[in-house]
Amino acid sequence: MDEKKFFNTIRTLTTLVFLSTMLILSGCNPTSSHGTKEVEMGSKQVHEPEPNLPQKLPTPTIQSESSISIPAIQGSYWWGGTCADYASLNFEDNTPVQVLAGEDLSIDMGTDIPPDEISISEFVDNRNAYVTSSDGTFQLPKEPGTHYYGAFVRWSSPQDSQISLGDTSFTFVVRVVEKK
Repeated sequence: MDEKKFFNTIRTLTTLVFLSTMLILSGCNPTSSHGTKEVEMGSKQVHEPEPNLPQKLPTPTIQSESSISIPAIQGSYWWGGTCADYASLNFEDNTPVQVLAGEDLSIDMGTDIPPDEISISEFVDNRNAYVTSSDGTFQLPKEPGTHYYGAFVRWSSPQDSQISLGDTSFTFVVRVVEKK
């Protein structure tokens, strides 16, 4: 019974660390909108066209190099003028998918315009460890076990990188197994 209590404590602390990080990174930004950006030039406002992002929130496709699909659980997002802050993300909602140790994993957001930022974190020993990623692709650990991940994805204005056109966050879980 102590092992179960320990696991629940670890899971709770991990979730809190993840939530704190995601809330800081994905705070709702009311200063931008899809389609146009208002810019003041002298005494009049000019509408600058923004990239044509989809109206519907993109859904990540997460896949291993051996073509295994990994489902994601939606987290906080700001998209198309809608802001959703999830107070709690529970890794229990994620079913671990079995993948091979050391495989590459890729995240594709399915948009014509690639995101400007994809931040991936692995949650280990009650802390958040950033994962080195190249355009949403990273290598899974070589150590067998269950690995918990969170991702934050952001699209910025081409005119001002400080203005978010939209962002989203999500979690996923994999069970790494040794290659046979």
